[in-house]
Amino acid sequence: MMKFLIAFIFISVMSYAQSKEDVTWNNQAVSLMDSGNYERALVCLDKIKDLDGNNFVYRYNRAVTLFHLKQYQDAIAEYKFLHQLFPEQGEYLFQTGNAYEQLDSVEQAVTYYNKAIEADPDHFIYFFKRGTIRLKQNKFEEAKKDFTLAIDLNPNHHNSFHNRGIAFYKSGQPDKACADWCQASVLGNTYSKGHIEQNCSKSHPCITFK
Repeated sequence: MMKFLIAFIFISVMSYAQSKEDVTWNNQAVSLMDSGNYERALVCLDKIKDLDGNNFVYRYNRAVTLFHLKQYQDAIAEYKFLHQLFPEQGEYLFQTGNAYEQLDSVEQAVTYYNKAIEADPDHFIYFFKRGTIRLKQNKFEEAKKDFTLAIDLNPNHHNSFHNRGIAFYKSGQPDKACADWCQASVLGNTYSKGHIEQNCSKSHPCITFK
């Protein structure tokens, strides 16, 4: 049995201009974050904590940094703080779910993805991430629905096509799986070609991809 690869996403760093003395520290931190030096970035961000611990820009960048340092519980605390400041935004709920997923707290992750979708149902990545969890839980029908919603919002998201293909294949619909992998491959997914070659009919048009 082939071991299927499930596509994942990475959170991006958000950079904002700040005021007063914390500008230098924040800009330094963002530069370090962009270069992947999160340990040094955290040192800079902790300098801001002494100046203005309630600055939401600092708290967001610190949450991102803690996530990349795999300090997920501390990242969750920062995202929950930010959610209290901006309860109408889905982003902080989503990132909380993302951190819980890294801790293998699957039910907590799904709870926060659900909340993020309720707060802001126009972000395809929220559906994609929830669908990825459902795929790992072998909840294929729910996963297919989430990936379809993600595709409706972003028809060029090849990872959603790829993962929906896995859900189709594992639920006994190989033709639909091959069609999704074909589309994912066309859109640039690097894993879909291998799935086509190993699991689709030799007569399938995608099998000729170089």
